[in-house]
Amino acid sequence: MKPVLSLIIILFTTFMITFSLPTVAQGSFAATISTIKANQQSSKQQVRIKSTKQAAQLAQRRFGGKVLKVKAKKSGYKVKLIKKDGHIISIFVNAKSGKINGR
Repeated sequence: MKPVLSLIIILFTTFMITFSLPTVAQGSFAATISTIKANQQSSKQQVRIKSTKQAAQLAQRRFGGKVLKVKAKKSGYKVKLIKKDGHIISIFVNAKSGKINGR
């Protein structure tokens, strides 16, 4: 009788582990993904460009080259760069979000 009881306990334990762990793992995985997304959104919201110098640095880090001119606009900054290959690009840096538009 004891070997049968042991076998039942082993089968039951194996069944519980097999069917309950993936559910738990998926739950924690989903929680991790939502935490990562929340952190990304909050870090994007925290980027605020408050000066022409910050706008120039951000543009230069993104595109390289040398900053020719930075002009403050209503909702951000217009930055003009000359790249190493001689191309002149003009971009717009949004002051609230830090997003860069244009080329």
